Amino acid sequence: MARKGLQAVLVAAVALLALAGVALMSYLQPQPELRDIASRVEKIEAISAQLQSFTPTVNTQGVVESRLTISLKAQAAGQVVYTSDKFLAGGFFQRDELILQVDPRDYELALVEAQVTVATAEQTLSKERELSRLAFVDWQQYSKAQASDLVLRIPQLREAEAGVKGARANYERARIRLSRTEVRAPFELMIDHKQVDQGQVVSDNQALAAVFGTEQAEVRMPLSQQQMDLLQLAEIGILGPSAVRAVTIRDPSRDGDNVWSASLDRVEASLDRKSRVYYAIATVRDPLNLRGDSNRVPLLPGVFVDLEVAGKKIKHVFRVPIRAMRDDNNIYLFENNQLITRRVTVLARDRETVTIVAGLQPGDIVCVSPPWSYVAGMKAQLAMLDGIAVDEQTLSAKGRRAKIPVSPVAAGN
Repeated sequence: MARKGLQAVLVAAVALLALAGVALMSYLQPQPELRDIASRVEKIEAISAQLQSFTPTVNTQGVVESRLTISLKAQAAGQVVYTSDKFLAGGFFQRDELILQVDPRDYELALVEAQVTVATAEQTLSKERELSRLAFVDWQQYSKAQASDLVLRIPQLREAEAGVKGARANYERARIRLSRTEVRAPFELMIDHKQVDQGQVVSDNQALAAVFGTEQAEVRMPLSQQQMDLLQLAEIGILGPSAVRAVTIRDPSRDGDNVWSASLDRVEASLDRKSRVYYAIATVRDPLNLRGDSNRVPLLPGVFVDLEVAGKKIKHVFRVPIRAMRDDNNIYLFENNQLITRRVTVLARDRETVTIVAGLQPGDIVCVSPPWSYVAGMKAQLAMLDGIAVDEQTLSAKGRRAKIPVSPVAAGN
């Protein structure tokens, strides 16, 4: 029991000595000099606020897809007797170019039979017309009364006329069926992957290949309400010529400056209920560069791309470095030898620059070297203004600047 009491006393003594050491070190440590931030004179760099024009841009992303993507299907049953040498994945076909052909012999025989039926029906019609004419002549010789349709063989004549129409319709149907044994490109297309080959027997409506159009590609890109407002997109659906916006497309997976030009020409008519964004469509013409009009690389379907959409030019705005902002809506200003903040209306911002449409006046001195700590109305002194060292004469001249009213924001081409 005595040993346990002694151990407790030793532990308590060690703890007291540790506390005493900490207190002594804290007492002996040099104390920082307390300074009054409000009385400190902060030397700053600044720029003069100037009105300028601004073309806003919006960055977004999307996936490239062909405007036309279909499954090519057979319209005639039979054995595939011919396929083009280009009937391969990646094969390109011009509009109306032959891709493959189904055995046409059965359809050719059906066309001949239909042609015989047309000839027989036309012969019957000629015969009935002549019989009707003779019946009319005989009636005129032996009677002065009005002849009935039955006497003049009018029903038989109408039946023969209908027979000719039906035979010609059957002939046209047989001709169409024969033409469908040839599978031709409905538009300029490229084979994504084929599903049949030469010698295979196909049925009506069987898939032959998956193809996509090469004349135009589309990128479906999300835009928030703020981005729509920045681009001044007020229309929905197919946009008019004045509302079309230029789009620059980049493939982030490629090295080098590979860009494609596109146009934002329509906006989908519904808001996505989950993400609460609009979807706009950018159209790229000749995305695979098959016409060889430029040296750019092909833009294939399925590629994930970055997009930059250019809006309309906006006049009478201020553009300042982002470091001039104290927070999202307040800017540092030098005025009367003091550093103050003022609330402004921000139109757009990026990593380096903020575009302001209200809250500044031309000639305002904007601080671009914010202090490490700020107190409203703290004393300040200009060291640099617009990249030039400031002396007393320059500072005096800037202090007498004229107050010019700011024009309202206006859009222009």
